[in-house]
Amino acid sequence: MDAVGIILLLLWVCAILGPIYWALRNHALVSLGLVLGLLFGYIMQMIWLYSGNLYLIDYLWMRPSGVFGIDFYTTITAGFLHNPFSAMHVLSNLVIIALVGIPLEKRLGSTRWIIIYLIGLFGGSISWALANIGSDIPSLGASGAAFGILGAYLAGWPRDEVYFPLIIIRPWPVSLIALFYFAIEVFRTWQTIGLSEPSHVAHLAHIGGFVFTYFTLNRVARDGPVAPGESGSRNQPLNELPKEHPFVGVDELLKRLYEEGDEKETRQAWMEEIADKADCPVCAGPLELKRLRLKCKTDGSHLHWP
Repeated sequence: MDAVGIILLLLWVCAILGPIYWALRNHALVSLGLVLGLLFGYIMQMIWLYSGNLYLIDYLWMRPSGVFGIDFYTTITAGFLHNPFSAMHVLSNLVIIALVGIPLEKRLGSTRWIIIYLIGLFGGSISWALANIGSDIPSLGASGAAFGILGAYLAGWPRDEVYFPLIIIRPWPVSLIALFYFAIEVFRTWQTIGLSEPSHVAHLAHIGGFVFTYFTLNRVARDGPVAPGESGSRNQPLNELPKEHPFVGVDELLKRLYEEGDEKETRQAWMEEIADKADCPVCAGPLELKRLRLKCKTDGSHLHWP
């Protein structure tokens, strides 16, 4: 790889990670940052194409024959690439990540949402690699992660309704959206494997991402902002909670918490930062956040706030 290729590759990485970093830094929705990152990453791929550097994709997409060796990293990098010759490829994934992923993040919180997204991405890649061991045919795309979002939401909050273009754009139950997409992928997998019909889509990767997150959601969501099965995404206003606090050196964070903490995901973000910056007032030990309560890691009886 020459110097131009290295620069273009680094610009692609920055295009993807930049919006995600901004979202984390500003306590915004990571799912929205990821949508922008995937879109900017696709634009960089188009620059690769028209500048004659599309060969860079060869370092990042996943070939099953190399997954269980030195190219294991491609199980993740391939999920941030899309077919540069098909705008529908990236658009179809962005629709799911935006319309379903954003409300899911409000249930999980940003950190847990990232974990679920990566589980879906990795699960889809591994499923496809295992089903095609030895193959040199490359695959790419965020579809496994997008289907992972559907699987996770179905496992945790199937009765939620989200706006989605299913025939018409209106609120649809998550259970209907997720099971509809899953059924289609099962049918297409049967067509491809059972009937030997050719397909350029990695349907098994979609199923893998869906299944991996479906069975891991409850563990990931444990102690999160909204327990699986619970409804509602808004807390009681913070002015109903005691304003007296036992912490030192985090007055500005507490001020932001009281000003912006009505939404559970926002409250979660500020309280996580307080847990990182403050100490237990009894033993000066580290703090942890569980179900939106700050507790002492050393001895839970020391602190339980608010």
